[in-house]
Amino acid sequence: MSKRIIAFVCLVQVSAIASFYALASLTPGFDTTLLGGAACFALLAGVASYFTYAVMDGKTRASASLAPILAAIAIYPAWPTALLLVATLTLAETRRKNMEWIKRIFNVGQAMVALSTAIITYLLLDGVSLQIDQKLRLLPEAGSTVAFILVNNIAVTGVFSIAENRPFFSNLFSAMKGSVLNYAMAVPWIHAFAMVYVHFGYVGAGFLAFILFGLRQLSSATIKLQRYNDELLTVLVNSVDMRDPYTSGHSQRVAKSSEIIAAKVLRLSKRQVERIRIAAMLHDVGKIHEIFTVLLRKNGPLTPEERSVMELHPIKSVEYVQGVADLEDVLPSIRHHHERWDGAGYPDKIAGKDIPLGARIITFADTIDAMTTDRPYRPAMTEADVRAELVKQRGKQFDPEICDALINSPYYSLLFQKDASLTAELSTPSLLRLPRPKLEAQPAAPTDASAPAPAARIAS
Repeated sequence: MSKRIIAFVCLVQVSAIASFYALASLTPGFDTTLLGGAACFALLAGVASYFTYAVMDGKTRASASLAPILAAIAIYPAWPTALLLVATLTLAETRRKNMEWIKRIFNVGQAMVALSTAIITYLLLDGVSLQIDQKLRLLPEAGSTVAFILVNNIAVTGVFSIAENRPFFSNLFSAMKGSVLNYAMAVPWIHAFAMVYVHFGYVGAGFLAFILFGLRQLSSATIKLQRYNDELLTVLVNSVDMRDPYTSGHSQRVAKSSEIIAAKVLRLSKRQVERIRIAAMLHDVGKIHEIFTVLLRKNGPLTPEERSVMELHPIKSVEYVQGVADLEDVLPSIRHHHERWDGAGYPDKIAGKDIPLGARIITFADTIDAMTTDRPYRPAMTEADVRAELVKQRGKQFDPEICDALINSPYYSLLFQKDASLTAELSTPSLLRLPRPKLEAQPAAPTDASAPAPAARIAS
């Protein structure tokens, strides 16, 4: 275990003690008439946290605990609420038998910091218990929500930034991007959640438990369906890659590299990143057509006539994908991933920013994978060779702005590593649920490639 991580976890514990002391000083004593509501929502949060479900990466787990946590703060904004929530959420963690001790300590500490900060924020913005005054106070309720999400993200991002030796603020920006606004917009719903208990007591709490369980089941089923579709997509692209003995795994590597460029280097929105990833997975699916079989297995460079046939594969890829529902928006990125910035590409010879952004990103990932793959007629190129080729083709094959951002990015080396994980995929982690990647430097990744000539000719 890294000494820096242990030091950071100790810092979190000190912050937990300090923030709870500040909260206790701000709210001395406790009101037994308000304690029942806080205990009720703390129990709901603990149960929701116990019944977690896997998200898309299959490693991180999520729960429906956020709503009862924030509702508990609005019901009774005081130190007993923080203690009750930490206690129930910690008990829910007992289902994870093999969790490392350092993670358990970190989770308890970061939970206390986030909760104490959120409650203090609520009070400083003139928030009062909804059991005393049921009026919607947007500022304190939104402020406590933002404070909770922000502190939670800072703690988790700090661990991963140290473990992966990555810039903290860029990781935090990626994790927070879009989530604060989404949660702030959910404030009226959290207020309504708390008001059900205020008006209907424990019967209302039982109804809320039913709603939470339904939301959990719906989210779990939706994610399972998405993962099933993703697995089918992987099977499809693998069947295409296997037709070429030199590009096995090519589509998945291009998808991962495109994801890194879009999310880490260009900091695009989550939806943009996901659509670009899907387009990258499918960019070569047209090669499954029989007209490419012989060409894919040819040992050596293609003739001009064979090259003309091979240049049809983006069109064939679009033909295969265009009938699939919900993939219409990825078709331009698939069709144009072999266009060049100078207009000398194919199939439509469009140039500059007329080329869809997704296609420009996939061009980088596709070409880098091609250059870093061993071929019968030349060995894989090194990272330094690839950098030189990108600079050489800047403004010719490649978008110069993306090229500059990529080669100057601290994430550039991820494109040459094995199983490079994308920390930008982490949105707001569930409370007390440190995402599963190990707290150590990321392992490094299989790369692939094509011809040594100019980058324009080596993309597969």
